[in-house]
Amino acid sequence: MKKRVYSAEFKSSAVRLSYERENIKELADELGIQVQRIYKWRSSEKTFTNPKPIISKKTETDSLEVKELRKALKEKELELEILKKAVHIFSKSDGKSTNS
Repeated sequence: MKKRVYSAEFKSSAVRLSYERENIKELADELGIQVQRIYKWRSSEKTFTNPKPIISKKTETDSLEVKELRKALKEKELELEILKKAVHIFSKSDGKSTNS
């Protein structure tokens, strides 16, 4: 069986893709290589450079959505607090609003 030799460009692109993807096994199947080989390339590349975590557009939009949802939640909590106080004020029986 012949030993396959991969170019440095192929290895680095495979490593880059492995950080972008959630499922490395699917990536390995697409590339036609073993999963262990990707992990080996990742570890050897870490010794040369410290890879920066890749922030995908999905992550950026998710974090933006989380911020918007937190802001909306704070607004709704404030509205609820105001309504509770209003109900408490109007439900107090001071003797003036009884129908007798």
